[in-house]
Parts: sequence; C-alpha cells; structure tokens
Amino acid sequence: MEQLPLRSTFLFTAGAALLLLAAGRPVAADPIGPDCDTCQGSIYTLLYDPTPVGTTNGSTIYEITLRIDTSGYDGGGVRIGDVAFKVAPKLDAVSIIDAPGGAGDWTTGLGGLNANGCDSNPNNGFACAASTDAGNAAVPDGTYEWVFNATVPNGTLFTDAFAASIKARYLDGDGEKVGDLVSENITLQVIPEPGTLLLLTFGLTGLARARKR
Repeated sequence: MEQLPLRSTFLFTAGAALLLLAAGRPVAADPIGPDCDTCQGSIYTLLYDPTPVGTTNGSTIYEITLRIDTSGYDGGGVRIGDVAFKVAPKLDAVSIIDAPGGAGDWTTGLGGLNANGCDSNPNNGFACAASTDAGNAAVPDGTYEWVFNATVPNGTLFTDAFAASIKARYLDGDGEKVGDLVSENITLQVIPEPGTLLLLTFGLTGLARARKR
C-alpha cells in the first residue's frame, strides 16, 4: 500500500481534525420557507450569538437576529409592518439594535403579534417590533434583518429543533394586513463565527491537497 508523503499526511490529519472541530459548531442556519403554511414565499431564519451581551439581575442578554428573505414573496402585500419572535418561556426586556431603515424607525416591546399588530402581553415570551415608516421593508425585495438584545431569565433559550417561534405581518399600501399572519415554529441557530468558517475552509483545503498527492 502506497504511503502518503509526510507533508500530505500532516495536511490530511490537520484537515480532518479541523473539520471535526468545526462540525461541533453550526456554520449555517436552517431556515424555514418558502413553502411552509404561512410563509407566503419568503424564507425565515432566526439566529443568536452564544456569547452573551451581558448579564443583569440573574438574567442573560443575548443578541437575536431575525432574517427574512423576501425575494420570493407572493402574498400580495407591499411591505413588512411588524415582526415578532419567541426564544424563551419569558423575556425580561428587549431592545432593537438594527432593522430595515434603522432601529429608530421601529418601536419594540414585550408581547406577541396578531392580525392588528403588536399586542402587549409581557408574559408570553414574545418580543415584537413595529415599523413607524411606511417606506421600510418593501416586498418582494431582498433580505432584511432585525437585530435585538433580548434579556432572558436564567439564560434559558429554546435551542431544541423548532422550539422557537416567529411571526410577521405583511401590509398593503393602506397599512392593512394582507394574507395570513406569518406564525411558524423555527429552530434558533447559532450565528456562525468567522473563525469557525476559516477553520472549515482550512480543513477542506488540507483534505483536498492530501487527496491530490
């Protein structure tokens, strides 16, 4: 049996090891859509940074990102007016960091989302953001992101498959809801770190070089 040269053996071993290391952490999220019951042609992804923003009074603050790809939206509306997410049984607080048009164009609070807009039930685990500018988040268009800081009691997140939830409300030109209220279970995924992606790339390169040799 032909022996691999020492350099090739090293590259193969290093590549395999780095692939295994990278495999311990997700490098991409599992989105839902465009064909789920209420997705209306859009694709939805919910992510979190596992490194907490901070802690306060026994709770942990996590950065949560809701991403909506509206390029395939087919529901007949002209914009997204409201979005909501649930990542824990209860939230202590929520603030918006970034959003289409800028965080200042959205109001955020604890509570869910219904056909009329954000509600005010602070104990249901949802957080909701509503647009104050009719020019934001036009559909169908590209991909939009809403970034929040969510304060989670005891740091407990819904990280099991399809344990988290999202909602979205599409509006017509008069600000009235169009189509179904998006309401779906979703898997909360880890935001890939740049270092993890570099490890994966290096590992694949090492394996490819070793295979050629």
